[in-house]
Amino acid sequence: MVLLALFAVPAAANSAVYFVSDDGTVLTANATLINQSTFLLVKPGFLGEEVALSVDNLTIQNESGVVEYTQNGKTVSFPAGNYTLNYSAKIENGLVYLKYPEPYNVSVYLPERFQTGHLILGTVGTGGVVSSSDNSSYGSMVTFENTTTASFTFYDDVREPLLYIFLGIWGVVFIIAGIRYLRLKRKPMKDF
Repeated sequence: MVLLALFAVPAAANSAVYFVSDDGTVLTANATLINQSTFLLVKPGFLGEEVALSVDNLTIQNESGVVEYTQNGKTVSFPAGNYTLNYSAKIENGLVYLKYPEPYNVSVYLPERFQTGHLILGTVGTGGVVSSSDNSSYGSMVTFENTTTASFTFYDDVREPLLYIFLGIWGVVFIIAGIRYLRLKRKPMKDF
């Protein structure tokens, strides 16, 4: 009897690592592409539609050097192969939005002064995990495993106390208005 065994060798995963600048306005990317021929550069538009992301210093390299590419709107195309892709892009309103044609493992590093994961101020998309950074130059990191879309918002450490002050003021206004309403409701109406 012949025994046949099939071994599935796991393919190396595509991965992308991003770094948010100290002032929170620039996202620097370093992606490892395994057997890929496209990469998406998108951001959400005014109505949530995907629009092309303008980037600076886009380079695609393999072991033989820099590779030529074509960019058609949101898609960057190049010959199929293994590459390292680097670029930097402007961050607007603390929103990081990343989309991929195939699943990627994604890590985004945030400087010490920025936080995410707050229900109102800094939401994290599906599958995102916020943890302490494994890089001593950064305070925290958000990781997404095997995802085609990664998104989150971040905020500086001043916004959370301001939110609680704002909510506290509105709480006092509602309590005063509620007491005033109850006092007026208790008084009997006089007929004229």
